[in-house]
Amino acid sequence: MKEIFTALITPFNQDQSIDYPGLFRLLDKLIHEGNKSFVLCGTTGEISTLKLEERRVLVERILDKYPHIRVIIGICSNCTAEVIRHIQMYKDNQAIYAFLVIVPYYIKPNQEGIYRHFDMIGASTDKKIMIYNIPSRCGVGITPSTVIRLATKHQNIIGMKQCGPLDDIKIIKKALPHFKVYLGDDHLLLEGLQYHIDGLISVASHIDYPLIERIMQKRKQYDDAHLKILSQFLFKEPNPAPVKYILSEMGYIQNILRSPLTSITPQLQQELESLIENYQKK
Repeated sequence: MKEIFTALITPFNQDQSIDYPGLFRLLDKLIHEGNKSFVLCGTTGEISTLKLEERRVLVERILDKYPHIRVIIGICSNCTAEVIRHIQMYKDNQAIYAFLVIVPYYIKPNQEGIYRHFDMIGASTDKKIMIYNIPSRCGVGITPSTVIRLATKHQNIIGMKQCGPLDDIKIIKKALPHFKVYLGDDHLLLEGLQYHIDGLISVASHIDYPLIERIMQKRKQYDDAHLKILSQFLFKEPNPAPVKYILSEMGYIQNILRSPLTSITPQLQQELESLIENYQKK
C-alpha cells in the first residue's frame, strides 16, 4: 500500500510552550487509527516559530515515546549553510527516516541556484534527503529536469513532496522509477494516484485517516468527494489554524497558535459546526 504521512501539528499551551500531553493524545489517536508515519517540524507544525532547541527536543521526545513510527523531519531555511547545520543537529538520531528540505523561498533563485543548493546539501550528509516543492509558498518551484539531475548524482536524494503541477510527477517517475514522489495536496489525492504517486503527506489525516486510507485502497469517487470538502474547510484560512480548531473542539489539544498565525474567524467556526459534530459522533 502507498504510504500516508501526517504532517503533524505542534500543539501549544497558553504560555506558548509545547503541549506534550496534547501532542501525545493526538499521536495515540492517529496510531490507533493505523497511521504510523509522520512529518515533524513541517509547515503544519509551525516550524518557522519553533526555536532550534525546541525542534530537537520535540523530535527526541516523540521518537523516545514512539520508537516504532517512521518520521521525516522538516528543515526550513532558505540559506544553504543553515540547512546543512540544521541537519547536522540530528546526526546522532538514527531513527529519522529522512529530511524534508524546502526549495529556497522568498529569494527566488533560478534553477542553477536551486540545483547548487540541493547539491551542496546532498554532498554534506549521508542522511536521506527529500525535496519539498511548493511554488505557491516559495515564489519559485523546482523543475523535473533539476530533480532528475540531483537524484541522478546523489543517491541520498531519494524523493520529494510535490505541491506543484501533477504533470511533473509523470516526467519524474518516468525518468526515476524508484524516486519517491509524495503528493502534498489532500484534495488532489485521487488524481495523484493516477499519476502513480508513492503516497500522501496529509493535513486531513489528523481528522480522518481512515477516509484517506480507503481512497488509497479503493479509489471511490464518493470518498474522494468527502475528502475534497474536508480539505476545502482545512485550507479556507491559513493552515494549521482550521485543523487546530477542529482538534481542540474534539478534545485533543488547545486551540493555540504562535504569532503571526491566529485562530480562525467566528464565521469559519460556525461553518465547521456540523463537520465537527459528525466527527464527534464517530
